[in-house]
Amino acid sequence: MLISLALISLLISATTQLLMFDKVEEDHACLLAMCDQDSGCVPLGCSVDQFERIGCGYFRLNIYQFQQCYQPGKKDEDTENEAWMNCAQDYQCSASCIRTLASKFRVKCYGKSDCETIARIHDGGANGCRDRGTIGYWKRVRDSCGSECNKPIFSRYF
Repeated sequence: MLISLALISLLISATTQLLMFDKVEEDHACLLAMCDQDSGCVPLGCSVDQFERIGCGYFRLNIYQFQQCYQPGKKDEDTENEAWMNCAQDYQCSASCIRTLASKFRVKCYGKSDCETIARIHDGGANGCRDRGTIGYWKRVRDSCGSECNKPIFSRYF
């Protein structure tokens, strides 16, 4: 009996350790705040969002976002779903996808800061800056990263 309890305790401890993820701490404060809002900045599994889309990983990346950001990290032998899941579970890949989408659609966010642009496009898609439904997410991100949100994210070429 005592051996059984010790074995169960060891299994629970090992399982708990396997489910512990280190939070990502090195990146732009805005992306870290978004990551924290979306998942606590750990590579969570998948869940359904308010728009009935399945989002996975650090940024709750959905398949449509993955397709629109040119499927980073996809290998020839990967199916689209495999590549999406792999990217969603990799912070650098999913953050790159989020940045690509914001760069692609930022022209629709004229007058907005880089952080507001990236957050609202991530939350609401190509027209996120025009969608009032994304303001709540943006405010939570802004409140989380404070003045660090004002630092530029996009490179400017003149």
